[in-house]
Amino acid sequence: MSTLSARNSTSSESVMSPIDDRLHPYYLHHSDNLGYVLVSQPLIGDNYSSWCQAMLIDLSVKNKTGFINGSFPKPYISDSIMYNSWTRNNNTVISWILNSVSKEISAGIMFVETEFEIWNDIKERFLQSNGPRIFQIRKELVNLI
Repeated sequence: MSTLSARNSTSSESVMSPIDDRLHPYYLHHSDNLGYVLVSQPLIGDNYSSWCQAMLIDLSVKNKTGFINGSFPKPYISDSIMYNSWTRNNNTVISWILNSVSKEISAGIMFVETEFEIWNDIKERFLQSNGPRIFQIRKELVNLI
């Protein structure tokens, strides 16, 4: 084997797969396990804004926000390496979300297939303004004065 072909085979062997690249969104660190709890306070409903912000920060640190905002769509099944990696990441992020919400909330999102759908479901349920509740609180405040 010539020196040039030996160099070429060595350089081609050292090419890193995207899923082994720490900067790639499909990379999972060995500490990124399914039982991991990202935020200290689980979502119980009325703490959605602070919970959401804490989750976004933690998911950003782990390079996973693209899974919840939809910018990392599921690859074609024909690309088995990327498809399987996406599926692992999807399930990992779902697990982190389930571990970060109350038992009552997790029961309602347990069978949703993607973290993107789960994230949007939670957002729709808890981000909405509660007009009647706001009216009731204002009325109670007026009665206190």
